[in-house]
Amino acid sequence: MFSREKFIKERNEALFSLDEKKIRRYCKKYGVTIQKNEEVFWRGIYKAVCNVEGAPQEVKEKAMAWLKEHGSTPKMG
Repeated sequence: MFSREKFIKERNEALFSLDEKKIRRYCKKYGVTIQKNEEVFWRGIYKAVCNVEGAPQEVKEKAMAWLKEHGSTPKMG
């Protein structure tokens, strides 16, 4: 049975770790499309981090800095 709480907990653990292998394992487990292009992959990850309520401030700051450095914003879409 699908547990929304477990899904969110695992998502947050993967995203907030900023560990590529852990994130890719999570994506594969839940059938989330994984981008092959490294920059596109990280752009999506960092945008996701910025949009998760309760993300650790230091992780969010790193994500926002990366996005700014790569000419992007935290805005999804």
